[in-house]
Amino acid sequence: MNTESENLVSLDQWKNQKRDNSFSDYLKVLSFNDLMSESNELMNQLKKSEAEADLFSKTRVIMNEFTHRLERESRHLADSVKDLKKQIEDKLH
Repeated sequence: MNTESENLVSLDQWKNQKRDNSFSDYLKVLSFNDLMSESNELMNQLKKSEAEADLFSKTRVIMNEFTHRLERESRHLADSVKDLKKQIEDKLH
């Protein structure tokens, strides 16, 4: 019975993963300028609203996209963004 329960994923986890994957796919097609605009919009939402899991999830996905793009350009910048992402995640948990 334990092996069966280890392979189960809750419906909420599945929905969250699906939402994050869709948002990530959306971000991948944006130009860098559009990605910056999307980030600014998200930051404004974070400032205006209470701490919502959805907004934090979107923030994590945007940070991943920035890191991925920066890795192609500059390893140093990518490492800086990874450090910033880790600091944010540590504060949220």
